[in-house]
Amino acid sequence: MKLTLLGTQGWIPTRERATTCFAVEDGERLLVFDAGTGLSRLARPPFQPLVERSREIHVLLTHYHLDHTCGLAYLPGIFPGRHVTVHAPAASLTGVDPGRALEDLIRPPYNPREWRRLDGVELREVQAGANDIAGHRVVVRAQQHTDTSVAYRLDDALVVSTDTAADPATAEFAAGASVLLHEAWYLGGGPPATASASPPPGYAGHSEALAVAALAAAARVGRLVFVHLNPLEDETAYTAMAAAARRVFRAVEVGSDGARFSLDLM
Repeated sequence: MKLTLLGTQGWIPTRERATTCFAVEDGERLLVFDAGTGLSRLARPPFQPLVERSREIHVLLTHYHLDHTCGLAYLPGIFPGRHVTVHAPAASLTGVDPGRALEDLIRPPYNPREWRRLDGVELREVQAGANDIAGHRVVVRAQQHTDTSVAYRLDDALVVSTDTAADPATAEFAAGASVLLHEAWYLGGGPPATASASPPPGYAGHSEALAVAALAAAARVGRLVFVHLNPLEDETAYTAMAAAARRVFRAVEVGSDGARFSLDLM
């Protein structure tokens, strides 16, 4: 399997980075995690062949914030004439009915067509624990965010954990995974990280880089890739964040749009 990072920015797309979207190519199956502005990259080379080679397309949503879901409006253009299965967390995980949430997001006057009238798009719910998606064991757990998000584990190959406070339970969830994609929103010395402190607006429910590196070390993952980066910082800050994190966990890097990784089972 091959992992392609299509969008590594959080909140606001920038010139260098689109918002959250990651694609896993497994033969003729394409699994896309989140549908931020990065989904648009699949419409043109060099990423369009991922769609052309795929007979089966799955989009897995972590939650419904716009920087993770605006690309749902692109589905007819990215996958014309194709069947797309959108997997969204069940209400038992997030407290939000997925059908209702997507109907609210994709409808006039915000989108020309209603969600249920998008040709070839099917909605399925994912449950807490193990799910069978495209022949893979996909494990799902709820995370601590301003609105509840979920993390995904794809076999032992990949864990996607974004829009969450650094959570010790993630170490157990990600144990032994080949690649951990985890958000890193700020570096220690920024907002207070204690449970009693109130972080500044925009930092609540997000992760500090050194805490994430500690989770990766405890999980003994093969590689940690920082994603969902803070758009109010710059590339220099991201580089410094990764350098500091390597003192805690050596195999860490900053994700970049277009980067590709092999997902080798450990």
